Amino acid sequence: AMASQIPLSLLLFSAETVDVSVINKKTWKQDQAIVLFDAVASTSFNTEELSPSVLQGFSCSSIQGLTTRRIQSLVFASRNRQGRAKVVFKETQLTCMYNLLRGNLSQKFTDYPSDMLLYFGDNNVDTSNCRSYFTALGAADFTVLSSVLNRESLLLNNARSCLGISGVSLSRNNVEVLGNMACTLQSSYIESSDPLILEKLKACKNFSGSQVTAMETLLLSGKTPTYLRIYKQLLFKCLPLSFFFKQTVKKRFLKSFMPQLRREKVQKRKLKALFKQISVVRTKRGAGCTVGNITHVTISDPSFPFGYDSTQFDLCLDVPVVKNNLNTITEKVDDDDFQKVILVKLNQAYPSSIPDEQVQLLRSVSRVALLNDIFKWNVTRIDTLAALMDSNDGPWAAAESKEIITKYLSVSGNSLGSSELNAIGSNLCSLNTSTLRTITPDSIRNANPVDVASCSAEQKRVLYEIRNSSLSSQSASPTAYYHLISPYLGKNECCLLALSVFCTLSDKTPL
Repeated sequence: AMASQIPLSLLLFSAETVDVSVINKKTWKQDQAIVLFDAVASTSFNTEELSPSVLQGFSCSSIQGLTTRRIQSLVFASRNRQGRAKVVFKETQLTCMYNLLRGNLSQKFTDYPSDMLLYFGDNNVDTSNCRSYFTALGAADFTVLSSVLNRESLLLNNARSCLGISGVSLSRNNVEVLGNMACTLQSSYIESSDPLILEKLKACKNFSGSQVTAMETLLLSGKTPTYLRIYKQLLFKCLPLSFFFKQTVKKRFLKSFMPQLRREKVQKRKLKALFKQISVVRTKRGAGCTVGNITHVTISDPSFPFGYDSTQFDLCLDVPVVKNNLNTITEKVDDDDFQKVILVKLNQAYPSSIPDEQVQLLRSVSRVALLNDIFKWNVTRIDTLAALMDSNDGPWAAAESKEIITKYLSVSGNSLGSSELNAIGSNLCSLNTSTLRTITPDSIRNANPVDVASCSAEQKRVLYEIRNSSLSSQSASPTAYYHLISPYLGKNECCLLALSVFCTLSDKTPL
């Protein structure tokens, strides 16, 4: 588990010094695997034995000088295999693979990573083998496709032609062949197809509003004998489907369902949308607390805060209860209006200053805070800063992010060290360039790569200069230097640094 915390600058090996058998047993993040892959790919280690954690590091810059046979073996080793985790690649890696092998592709489509098949052209698939191609393609993750390539509609049209599909009604057999392509289908297909399509849709990562409506229509059509099982599984994947249960049934359902959602760390935006779907009719404030005072026992109920609207939540929640149960409340409450109530009560509990211990427990509640709220927070410790910057709780607005980090840095002894940089992540772009210049080369060398996409050109320049200074010992190796500096560059800056060979290969897009 500790391997994933190793800084990139400490993962530079040569083919002569790297111990692939040791590296192969560790779990790596993708940016680490990319750095390691340069040395691993150049060894004689059996590619079939490489782990998905290592294979995910495949890049065009790492395989320069390798034979076509060796490159092919690395691609084949990355294919989908039963009983092994899928090797996850980005689009630039997949298009790199395709470009390298496009003149030497076989008709045995299962030899290739399923996601690579997304980029096969018509001339790569013999008409007699098109069904085999689409069956293998059905295991692909269609979300890796860039919208600019317009591949989804092209692939669907080719599949329709291959399978003899007319209209929008898909047979059970056709649905089975298309597999994950179901995730790209419009609502008219979903409503009109064999109910097996619902099983295929469970593998999708996201849905449009019209797709959700179409799934509800098919679920309620009476064509699905395992209706409740499929409903719960789809609800888990694509919140929010409508809740068309009675109030008592909803609560019983949520007692088991909500803990599952939280264990799986479902996105906060989906949980917020779910709560809007299941909220009860709003009550008038003049009626007082009518649902029931919120106590420790109430909060412990897995379905909490179901049954309350924002008015009742406010009227039934006392300040001492918030103060003594903040951790559990913030874990379970996702609605913005409810979270604002929690902040108001917390400010009442701590009129002058909210201590670090409580600030650390805010979770996504912190994201509804205004600057006036943040002014009262104590952010003196690295664990407080890390808790507030947790990306799982949602994005920060630049002004609020800057205020939090500045509060931390205002404490004597605190600085933008490697631990702070890892905690702050892309929120680093909310800081002034004068603050960014206080980062030392050692700090940035031993930190995770920073996502600079939201930084201004001047901020990027400052971070690049510091990162470049930290890599003086690696600059003699162009490939190693590129891997370590590239997170701090856009494509244009990359090519300006006379590294165009790497930019061209890694950013190359076919079709």
